[in-house]
Amino acid sequence: MVEKLQAVAQRGWPIVVHPDSIHDDALWRPFGKLICIENMDKRKPIARTRDELCAWFDRLPEASLCLDLAHVRQIDPTMTEAYLILRDLGNRVAEVHLSEVNAASKHEPISYGATLAYQQVASMIPETIPVILKSIVSAEFVDDEIEAAHEALATGGPRPRVRRRRSGATIWIGVTSGLTCFS
Repeated sequence: MVEKLQAVAQRGWPIVVHPDSIHDDALWRPFGKLICIENMDKRKPIARTRDELCAWFDRLPEASLCLDLAHVRQIDPTMTEAYLILRDLGNRVAEVHLSEVNAASKHEPISYGATLAYQQVASMIPETIPVILKSIVSAEFVDDEIEAAHEALATGGPRPRVRRRRSGATIWIGVTSGLTCFS
């Protein structure tokens, strides 16, 4: 797997990795900051909290962080853990994943409750950080989900402009000011 990812690394693209798939740290260290460790949901016994993530960054000191806000909210609905992660590891955040996660850990559209929760930490996320919408929505609800993402990450600043482009069966939605998403 690591050998196959060399082509991705040569392009300078971040490689988002679930840490439970890392079995030999030495194989992953050469990727440096391009390895983007994603925080996990309740199904995984690792990398869910600030302390658990810090242990991974001790092992891979140059790695970056993919912060999945839905995962952290599932672990801690108060968003205290999200605050701690952003406070202590915010300089490592390379991208943010945004959606709702249900009790079965499936990604869903952003609810009003998730919007309120995410607004608590939105100001701690730099506008330059790309945000990937992982919500599963049908094409007719893409605009609604983009609006929910805007509200969830509202910080009082100007709203980003949306540009769309169709590629095969996938609709890619790029939003300036750091918000990007797809469905």
